[in-house]
Amino acid sequence: MIAALITWSKSQAFDSQRDDIAVVNGGKEGSRDAPRELKKYNIDKDLMVSVLAVGVVGALVALLVLQPWNTSDRPAPRYTQAAVAANGYECASIGRKILEKNGSAVDAAIATLFCEGLGCAQCMGLGGGFLATVYDASTGRVRVLNARERAPAATYEDMYDNKSSTVGGLAIAVPGELRGYGELYREYGRLPWSELVRPAANLCRTGHRVNNYMGRVLHSYSDRIKAEPSMRELYVNPETGEVWNEGDMIREPTLARTLDIIAEEGPEAIHNGSLTAALVEDIQGFGGIVTEEDLFEYRAEWQEPIEVPISDDYTLYTTPLPGSGSVLAFILNMLRGWVGADTEAPVESNLYWHRIVETFKYAYAKRTGLGDPSRFNLPHSIPQLERNLSSRGWAESHRELVDDTRTFSDWQHYGALFEGADDHGTAHVVVIAPDGSAVSATSTINYIWGSQRRSRSLGIMLNNEMDDFAIPNRESAYGLPPSPANMLAPGLQPLSSMVPSIVVSRDGVARIVLGAAGGTKITTQVALAVMHTIVEGAELPEVMQRPRLHHQLVPMEIEYEADFDASIIESLQARGHATTARGPTAGFAAMVAAARNTKGELVPQTDRRRIGSTDGF
Repeated sequence: MIAALITWSKSQAFDSQRDDIAVVNGGKEGSRDAPRELKKYNIDKDLMVSVLAVGVVGALVALLVLQPWNTSDRPAPRYTQAAVAANGYECASIGRKILEKNGSAVDAAIATLFCEGLGCAQCMGLGGGFLATVYDASTGRVRVLNARERAPAATYEDMYDNKSSTVGGLAIAVPGELRGYGELYREYGRLPWSELVRPAANLCRTGHRVNNYMGRVLHSYSDRIKAEPSMRELYVNPETGEVWNEGDMIREPTLARTLDIIAEEGPEAIHNGSLTAALVEDIQGFGGIVTEEDLFEYRAEWQEPIEVPISDDYTLYTTPLPGSGSVLAFILNMLRGWVGADTEAPVESNLYWHRIVETFKYAYAKRTGLGDPSRFNLPHSIPQLERNLSSRGWAESHRELVDDTRTFSDWQHYGALFEGADDHGTAHVVVIAPDGSAVSATSTINYIWGSQRRSRSLGIMLNNEMDDFAIPNRESAYGLPPSPANMLAPGLQPLSSMVPSIVVSRDGVARIVLGAAGGTKITTQVALAVMHTIVEGAELPEVMQRPRLHHQLVPMEIEYEADFDASIIESLQARGHATTARGPTAGFAAMVAAARNTKGELVPQTDRRRIGSTDGF
């Protein structure tokens, strides 16, 4: 590891461009003129490299040993013009460099997402899909791009009888990631396409560093990684026979070649280009049913956002179906009606938190009726349910159903008739550009390591998004039947918890750009972050570090982080809530956000649950 870090420091120290990596919310800016200054003072270059290497090693060892995951005591950086936040250690700096070249917010987001496919490959990449919310400051318009995966045309109802919907080729849906990047670029790209791809390709060759979160999940999946040849060849250290550790450098020559082809051919390389046949051959070799026709026919679609007035001054914009923006809208509309209207339940009081939990339970009950809006053979209309959930009137009527003295343990009391979709890991990226435009993008391959299959021809992890559908004839462990609204069917998209969101002020300023990774916990945690910042007036860095709780109706329990206020938990228990404490690595949603504070400063932030990167200028 030390040798790798020394090699890395040599490659970085004398780059003609600034290549400092903003690790864990705020590396210091390096000098653009360092090489010139060295020549001026005749300092021996090798000596300086050695000194820098020792410094890099010392700083990183201290970081890795003393601060394995909690970053709450590190001050958030502040910028005046632009900000980027991401998961991979190297990725925010890549986005910042694109902005410095006069790239658009979308350019920076695409380049950052390409990088995330390396450092956060366990959660997202070219073998998956994403949802993105885009704010164009020049027009004041907000749009959503839906590039979520779709079920292959050969999907059939009983395809998972006695077969896994989580591991292997049958779990793989039609990826939409790259075609989604292409659609974003077609509408908002400014720099040459190849300039957005090359940084990630170069990183594949020089090596990307295993971050804290990837290191943890490499070890937790160690046996499965070693047993699967397509993963073993990349994620097992050939010298030790064990998976890589945090801080190790991974080089990916196969993915580098893939990215070179994408840089040359453009975003059609996978869907209708020289990489199509190889990807399909790999998927079908794992037992999958994705075809070249599936890839060619896939389309990323622009959608109108769901709008949620948060106050007289701010409006939140987020994703419609297949995202959970309507569920987020329902939660925010429910909670806003209580804030300031009832002196018996001030913010952060015991009753306030009881009402939050009850709101979550009603929201997730209604969520069981959501799915692909193109499905019409149902007793209810999915588009109508989405409109109801997004309306303030519906929230007001449900607010009256909450009993302030107790909770209920029957999911039918809250209106749930079916098992809700239970999605999993994701990665999130945010960008605010100098012109005020912003991008909030959440990308996923579903479970950690997706289908646990990697295309050996292209070097990309493959999703297991098919498991996000309801599977026919498969009752949940809690006795609930699968939801017909989210049932497995050819060409449809499964429901997702992703809610990449942007809060815009009345005068057209992107106030907060946020989203989260963490499956079904995403929606509740984004809702709480918006309430804490916009409604309560708390600062983003403090909000990101607060302990969290979550309820999704099934299972019938509150999950909370162990450092959550014990007196609030006791009050919830007294009202009948079942509770379960979770440790710091239990998988609570990890927020990624950037906000403009009252001083006009841009504050990008990742939270303590995953060590990420931020940068800006």
